[in-house]
Amino acid sequence: MRINWRHIIFGLILLGKQSDSKAQAAMPDTVCAGTQRIYRVNDASVPSTYIWKINGAIQTSQTHELTITWTQPGTYDLTVQEMSANGCLGDIRSGTVLVVAPPNAQAGPDMVICYLAPVRLQGSGGASYQWTPSGLLNNATIPDPQVRLTTPGTYDFYLTVQNIGCSGEDRDTVRVTMLPPVEVFAGNDTSVAINQVIQLHARILSGGNIATYTWSPPTGLNDPFIANPQLILNSPGTRTYRVSVRNDIGCADTDDIQIKVFAAADIYVPTAFTPNNDGLNDLAKAIPVGMREFSYFRIYNRWGELVFATADPSKGWDGLFRGKEQDTNVFVWEARAIDMNGNVVFRKGTVTLIR
Repeated sequence: MRINWRHIIFGLILLGKQSDSKAQAAMPDTVCAGTQRIYRVNDASVPSTYIWKINGAIQTSQTHELTITWTQPGTYDLTVQEMSANGCLGDIRSGTVLVVAPPNAQAGPDMVICYLAPVRLQGSGGASYQWTPSGLLNNATIPDPQVRLTTPGTYDFYLTVQNIGCSGEDRDTVRVTMLPPVEVFAGNDTSVAINQVIQLHARILSGGNIATYTWSPPTGLNDPFIANPQLILNSPGTRTYRVSVRNDIGCADTDDIQIKVFAAADIYVPTAFTPNNDGLNDLAKAIPVGMREFSYFRIYNRWGELVFATADPSKGWDGLFRGKEQDTNVFVWEARAIDMNGNVVFRKGTVTLIR
């Protein structure tokens, strides 16, 4: 063990035949727990004895020096009183000894956090702190800096601490894992007939183990707290349903699905469309409602030329024919599908392209 030396300096003053001990202490002292100190007054040639006390407790040494190993952190009052050879007692002089704990770095427990969630590190065990890497922290020299992460992944932060009065330092590490964002998909917008059973299904795109599902509003759902409830709506109109999910550490996300409810099962086609790329009614599309199978949707110009055809009801005509924009005009469409009972449903009509 390394020994540090510190002195309490005393001066002995003799006045005539009367001996009276006076003391002057070189204090306060700061020492690291576990360190040995030797405190001295005068020197061994002075024919005196000494009363040493620590917090009022008399020590065994009666010589001009006291050797002690400080083991417990705390604040101690060290006193000494000289007794001259003729029995005269000097003044009691004292000094404060501050015993500090050696550095004991505690970087805190490892953490798993949600995407972009704010988090603070929780360091302790020293008087001065240094975290690395500092570039990911708002202040690398305080016990509890805020972490600034923007990319999912696992990050190690290293804490180095020192204590006043103690030589050396101590280190510890904490690992912070930021998960990818939770992403849920409620499903593509759809159309149904009244009283038709709709099978909803929330699909998790990323974000770990999902602990809870909540659909809202609960109206028409057989169970709003599962991933794939069934829905029945009994009146026409447009409804929006939202699914909220939360994973096992509390990260959350939401998504909506819009459902158009028609009065009866059929094939619906808008009477007009405006292909100007404004995001509103840009395509001429067939909307099969309550159908088991969709066969085709076709559009013809006034000369009977087929300008568009698809078997995918999610696709529609954008007003282009052979790479050219068609002018405002009326076009004929026809569509075929099979309903839930196996019946063939064939419809035809007109749609107006408006420029």
